[in-house]
Amino acid sequence: MTCLRTAIYFGTLLLATTPVFPQRYGLPAASPREPVKTAEAPILDELRFTGLRRITRAAVAAQIASHPGDRFEPSMIDKDVRALARLGWFESIQVEARSSTASSPPSPENSKRMTLIFHLDELPFVSKVEYSGSRPLSRRQIEKILEERKLVPGIGRPADPAALQRIAFAIRSGLNTLGHPEASVQIRREDAKNATVSVRFEINEGPLLRVRRVSFDGHPQVSTRLLRGQMRSIVPWKPLASWRDKNAFTREKFEEDRQRILTYYQNHGFPEARIGNVQVARSVESSRRWLPWPHELALAGLSVSIPVEAGPFYRFESIAATDALQQAAKERGRSPLNLPERDEGGAFSEQEIDKLRRLWMARIQSRGSAVDSLSSRSVDAMRTFNPENRTARVAFDVSDAPPYIVQRIEFLGLHKFSDHYVRRRILLREGRPIDDRALETSLLRLARTGYFKPIRKENIRVQLDQATHTARVSIRLEEIGQQRASLVGGTGQFGSTLGVAYTVFDLLNREELLSAQLDGGPRSLQLLLTFAKEGIFGTRASLAFSVFNNVIRPRFASSPQGPFFSSRSEGINVSWTYPLTDTDSLGVNYTLSGTTTEYPLASPTDVPGVTLGSIRSKVSGRSLGFGWSRDTGSERIFFVNSASGGWLGGGENMVHSSAEYGRIFRDPFFAPAGAWAFGTTFSGAGSYRGNMPFYARLFSSDELVRGLRAGELGPWAVTTRSAPSGVTTYSASPSGANLVSAANAEYRFPLAVGTEAAAFFDLGSGLLLPNWLGPTKLVLLGATNGVLHGSAGIELRWTPPGVEVPVRAYYAVNILRMNRFFFLSDNSLFHARNRFSAFGWGLGALF
Repeated sequence: MTCLRTAIYFGTLLLATTPVFPQRYGLPAASPREPVKTAEAPILDELRFTGLRRITRAAVAAQIASHPGDRFEPSMIDKDVRALARLGWFESIQVEARSSTASSPPSPENSKRMTLIFHLDELPFVSKVEYSGSRPLSRRQIEKILEERKLVPGIGRPADPAALQRIAFAIRSGLNTLGHPEASVQIRREDAKNATVSVRFEINEGPLLRVRRVSFDGHPQVSTRLLRGQMRSIVPWKPLASWRDKNAFTREKFEEDRQRILTYYQNHGFPEARIGNVQVARSVESSRRWLPWPHELALAGLSVSIPVEAGPFYRFESIAATDALQQAAKERGRSPLNLPERDEGGAFSEQEIDKLRRLWMARIQSRGSAVDSLSSRSVDAMRTFNPENRTARVAFDVSDAPPYIVQRIEFLGLHKFSDHYVRRRILLREGRPIDDRALETSLLRLARTGYFKPIRKENIRVQLDQATHTARVSIRLEEIGQQRASLVGGTGQFGSTLGVAYTVFDLLNREELLSAQLDGGPRSLQLLLTFAKEGIFGTRASLAFSVFNNVIRPRFASSPQGPFFSSRSEGINVSWTYPLTDTDSLGVNYTLSGTTTEYPLASPTDVPGVTLGSIRSKVSGRSLGFGWSRDTGSERIFFVNSASGGWLGGGENMVHSSAEYGRIFRDPFFAPAGAWAFGTTFSGAGSYRGNMPFYARLFSSDELVRGLRAGELGPWAVTTRSAPSGVTTYSASPSGANLVSAANAEYRFPLAVGTEAAAFFDLGSGLLLPNWLGPTKLVLLGATNGVLHGSAGIELRWTPPGVEVPVRAYYAVNILRMNRFFFLSDNSLFHARNRFSAFGWGLGALF
């Protein structure tokens, strides 16, 4: 920075700048003089700019606050110099104030007038940029790094020394991430006579020094294995660490791991733990290699030593809430929180305290959005430590202090997404009280968009100002990108599907989403193209337009010569969604479709409701649906109803209805890491005019009750087949259902990162109501209609990194199953039965 010196020579005020690398302009640390407020303060008569060659006078005048006719104030001149310096356009800035010699009409207030002269020395424009000396980073990789940080050197723009220095720092940081901690970057400039400059970044990558060893010194009190397990950024012992840049040392990576280790200590009984400054030293380790012959190889690297002082181990002595806090909860109509007795005597945990504090806040705040109320109340957690018996007492009380008001919310790390796009998804508002729940919900919604990496606690920084009782919130985001290809998959009534989805965001600069999805399985295939836009017409609503093409070819359990039919549907869907609250949303959709169903020549008489001659049928459908959903993260409720035909038109006259409920909560009895999950589902479909299409029936299986095959949740119907000799053969096959319900209960417990196990119990039943089918009636095996099915077993789930589609493998025992014999019309015997046990697999979560 430069110093701004003020001198007065015979009525002329001169402000000059003294250059200091890397910037050649600046201001003093001391405050400027107070502005002259007397009647003798001169009036600015004219602004002049000298030294301009490429930059226009109007462009410079637009950047300063001084204007002709204003009172002369040195403090205003200081602000103008700062504003011009921040532009990065000028090498030096001098401001001269002199008495105006131009004639002016007399003024009753002050006849003194002054002229300000800005002496500007333009920086040369960049004409060429080169990068030399880097082997790990190609020019394209360097440009990508600079583009992500918005530091691309613009050709034809002023060569700002500070901007060039930031580019050099970014290149050096990129090399540090690749394992070159001693990398350096020099900036070489070649000035031309036409006021342009060629810039060359000379890169010295230095030796490749990867982290070979990480040790913990001092008194860690816990095993090295546990501490290493908390690290995520510097983990040279992990598989493929060098490919993932996990064995390179940078200060930023260490600070991330340092915070994780410190958090582990504070949540496991060590509230006074301290992590010192890391010690990094060169080391040489020998490694035995066998190719092309056995030999010893010396590997240079880095040895990282982390000093740790765990401090004394504390346990909870008591956790209580004051009478004032309990009374505040009752005033809101909420019952006081039952504090878990098991925590008393357990290891001290800041995480547990924070969780209880948030639960109490939820009880004393209004049921509406707490961010919209200036009367929001907060909860304080008072900690008292007894160093003699190493115990801690925690008391929760209503805070007497007024809530902190959010002064500013800042988003860091945005390169491709606009500030408006992110801010629109944040429930926390500037000028409102700070609310932890609203912030957490907002960040969860932001992460669900799929364009940002999961937001960790260390990415959020809240600065509190005790004097003004305001808060500044900074959130660092890591973008994944506007274009993304991802694997998708799930479980449906015709088996699991796997596919790929490609999305492009903001291609038209309207914050729109374009996506293409192709997924399928052995029995189904789906192609979907979608255009979606949030904030349609300036509201909170979202509008999506989709084109789809679906093909299904189901095969049923114990069916003769399946599949019975092949169905193909294509059409368009328009959906409108409006968020009623932070967790509730209302949706309306309209679908225009056409469905072609084909039956094999040998099977029409085998298919219930299909007669000879109806080998192919075409049905057009026009449906209108309404839905409501609630998703709180731990609880999900979903209702949707739709109708087709009638005044909507089309040949399909159907009514569909479905409902789902799911809830997951932490295990309060056995293990804190475990969780209980419950889910129920209900689906119904029926025809109010004409026959119900065969493809509209529900052929449910292990997506509702694990261990069942396709169609086994519903009843069985008698089918016939005519042999070439004219003999009619009777059999039975799943007929599908038009009313299905199921309930699921699971106990989930984590095994490793991305892996969990679950013990489950499923119940379900499928019912076919003949009156809902239309004029065509079926011959059902009555004892199979509405049978209750149940299974129990264990399931393993693994979510591959970066895929986010769980892979499930289960073993189920059908404890409530079908196992009966039936006599058919030709006196043949048919055995309807479910398997006693089964192994199965699937993609996607059930609920």
